[in-house]
Amino acid sequence: MKNTTRILILILSSCVTVPLIVTLGITLFQTGKPVDLRASPPEKQISLLEKSLSQHQTVFLSPEYYPALPARVLNSLPSSLEAATATTDIASFYRLNRERHFSLLILGTLPASTALVRELIDSPLWILSDVSPWGYILSPNLPNTSKNIRWSPPSSEVLTQEYRDTTKRTEWLIATAENLISIRRMSDAEELLKSAAATGKCSTSLLAAQASLAASQGRWNDALTQAREAYHADSRNTAAAEILIRALTECGHPDEALNVARKLTEHVTNQETLFLLARAANASNSKTEEIEALRSLVKMARTQHQLLGASLTYLGQAYARNGERGEAMRSFEEAISQPELTQQQRALLKHLIDHLKPDEVIPPKN
Repeated sequence: MKNTTRILILILSSCVTVPLIVTLGITLFQTGKPVDLRASPPEKQISLLEKSLSQHQTVFLSPEYYPALPARVLNSLPSSLEAATATTDIASFYRLNRERHFSLLILGTLPASTALVRELIDSPLWILSDVSPWGYILSPNLPNTSKNIRWSPPSSEVLTQEYRDTTKRTEWLIATAENLISIRRMSDAEELLKSAAATGKCSTSLLAAQASLAASQGRWNDALTQAREAYHADSRNTAAAEILIRALTECGHPDEALNVARKLTEHVTNQETLFLLARAANASNSKTEEIEALRSLVKMARTQHQLLGASLTYLGQAYARNGERGEAMRSFEEAISQPELTQQQRALLKHLIDHLKPDEVIPPKN
């Protein structure tokens, strides 16, 4: 016989068996954005792209850059739909690459783009040629050629020559380090943050970035100390608040994490902050608040035409834990229809729906 305990065990175990919720957290929560550099127009990438096209190279550009490009450049690229599909699905990227034989990849800092960068730099087919606050550049790993120049942190002399203003140089170091953390290049990120610390500038942004690095390395106590200091220096620093919420949760302070998350979403409401509010509410056993945050997250994802599978799955789990079987089933059923889910994930969700269905009433014998 089905019972509530068994259902809850199944629902909670799906957090492990279906990695969608973890994926949602990773893709939504790219820590940082410590300065405005990462949000500014990608002038360097656009200039490089135009030069590359003039040399008859085939270029892949992640879709977040498309709105900033002139029509003459867009005509030489894959369609925005092709770019978006290839960015979110590695198999689609390689199919497109077989058709076009890309000689240069220019990828931005949105979660889907950084996820693609992580996959590609783990492949022997591509090398990381450049990292900046505005994104990443990858090139084919060509055998028997001297053109395979892998990126490494620039020397202090080179950076000083390019950014003579100390504050601007520090901003570049911090923002680039954040992008390195996003693709798990921790030692390079640490090197840049040490250089940033030596300038004595942008202390709050630096602390937030150092907390991000510590969190990415699993050093949660260090992350908590640094994020607290950054947050107390500037409570409107979104990066510091995001890391502080995660660190407080990991270090066993769920109620404080929830309070910080509430204040953050009052100041900044987006998919990342709503996700953090939901996770903090879950840790603090505030079920109604968790559900409301997730409902808002799903609504925002619909409006922005983002992938919904992970968000709907998480929402369904929250409904199930709160005893709302009907709402849980509806969320899971919609999640199953989302194209990004694998067959295995769909099968597990169907299994969960079966266990959430009310038991059939057996009519009494006469």
